[in-house]
Amino acid sequence: MHVADAPPPGFYAPDPYAARWLWIGVGIVALVAAWYLVVWWTTRERKVAVTPQVAPDRVAQLRADYTRRIDAVLARAAAGEISQRQAHQQLSGLVRHFVQAVSGIAAPMMTLTELTGEGSRLTPVSDVVGVLYPGEFGPRETATIDGAGTVAKQVVARWS
Repeated sequence: MHVADAPPPGFYAPDPYAARWLWIGVGIVALVAAWYLVVWWTTRERKVAVTPQVAPDRVAQLRADYTRRIDAVLARAAAGEISQRQAHQQLSGLVRHFVQAVSGIAAPMMTLTELTGEGSRLTPVSDVVGVLYPGEFGPRETATIDGAGTVAKQVVARWS
């Protein structure tokens, strides 16, 4: 080796990283942060939008219509056309749809916990649904349809 080929004596700093690696790292961190933000935004609990109530004469018409529907379910259950479980499910759906038609609250898509969590406004509905749940989802069929029908008609009659 020639003396001219030898590196000069002294300290040599390491070669700096290329700037692109810094920006690639910053981009990856930004993508991860954006992912967490998207997941948080799409899974957070939404507030239930309430539309204005319908006119009083329309409420009276809805009450009469849903009371007739409840009576029809009770008659079909008494005649043996549908099972007690089916009757409980239909009553639950009728009460929930009545509440949605009158107040705009999306009650048909709410669980019992959500109905209870909405506060005193939905307490009558959550009470009816709570009475209907064992008949709908219990391991055995129950014969409580008459009491459930009475409670459902009370909610329809008193809801405002």
